[in-house]
Amino acid sequence: MSGSISSLKNTFEFNIVFKSNTRFHKDFLTIHAISLSDFKHKLREKKKYIREIDSKLLLGFSINKKVAKATKRNLIKRRLKAIARILDIHNMAVVFVCRKGILDFDYKDLENHVKYAMKKMFMRKKMQKGNEKKLSTDK
Repeated sequence: MSGSISSLKNTFEFNIVFKSNTRFHKDFLTIHAISLSDFKHKLREKKKYIREIDSKLLLGFSINKKVAKATKRNLIKRRLKAIARILDIHNMAVVFVCRKGILDFDYKDLENHVKYAMKKMFMRKKMQKGNEKKLSTDK
């Protein structure tokens, strides 16, 4: 199963991603992300929790029952998983938090929205790293 997409398994794993400071929110979708190496490091810090991760992408979904019935929630999950596969997101642990209104968008609009969100998140992350380097060289 190496190189494929796996899912986050429990609350502890979701909390690791939620506590990372990389997120993007707009309208009906919030995306939280953390690099896979940071995620694995935080897993190792927890002594009793052992999980081997051999995939390049971990996905988690948080879709409230108020958003839609189970079939529609599964449709949203399938769409987001396909979009992640198309965008070739790798070495990341990502959680999609969906809100009411996500079903108003078709697949293409949702894909464009996720592309935009990921681009913004990566730009923000690069800027933070650049500022950290600048601060360390100023000392």
